[in-house]
Amino acid sequence: MNVRATARSDTGTQAFPNLDFSAFSDAGRLSWQRNQRVFEALARLEIERSRVASLVERNRPVAARVFGRGTRGINETMARAAGTWRTLESVRHSGTVQQLATSLPNNAHFVEHGLRMVSVWNHSGVDPEARLMLSGEDPALYYFGFAPVQMKIIDGTSVLLDGPSLRGDRTVIEVRDDACLRAARSYWDAVVATMYPCDAETAALVDLSVRQRRIVTLMITSSSDDQIARKLGVSVRTVRADIAAVLDLLDAPTRFVAGLRLRERLGMAGLR
Repeated sequence: MNVRATARSDTGTQAFPNLDFSAFSDAGRLSWQRNQRVFEALARLEIERSRVASLVERNRPVAARVFGRGTRGINETMARAAGTWRTLESVRHSGTVQQLATSLPNNAHFVEHGLRMVSVWNHSGVDPEARLMLSGEDPALYYFGFAPVQMKIIDGTSVLLDGPSLRGDRTVIEVRDDACLRAARSYWDAVVATMYPCDAETAALVDLSVRQRRIVTLMITSSSDDQIARKLGVSVRTVRADIAAVLDLLDAPTRFVAGLRLRERLGMAGLR
């Protein structure tokens, strides 16, 4: 599977050469050298994050502010702010189906309205069923990799990081401090060196086309025919024809059975 991957920064769009990502279909085989680079960059970021968070907590001068406080407050602030962002470089260390059910439609809305986004998810931190959901999303936007700590770089000028605990509430801080931004960029670059498209999760289904693999994963993760058509930019009629072909290839009389067969072939038979 040859995919042209892109990652964006404040200096523009960085294009990676055409690479064969099929070697990553077994996602445990990320090279230890690349992982080590992530750890080294993360250690530097944590030093800078802790320094800035301590200054914020003590109300000392620093180029940072509390972005959101408490789970609800953070989510509400994120939803309001995202509409003003031009670029988003996101690292997520974990994910569940329930979280994706909210975040994926939100992301799609902002991308449709002009947000340029790249999102890298820590493969080992994402539930298997959630990995299957991500495999059906746009492979130019969603990637797996080695990403043990989450952050978001916004427009190349600020970074969202975990902040100090304030009266028992978790906080997220928006940081513009130069040293912390440089550390965040180094961590991002190290994570990007490990990433591969999420649709590699279903690369073992060699008898299905790339579009059919996306359709079957979308089909079993509660997307309607209309939603699938919009995601793929094709007609509903085309989607239904592909679904019929997928059911035939999987020897499945219904979508439910197709989901069971897919999970069996991907080694996920115990999941529902």
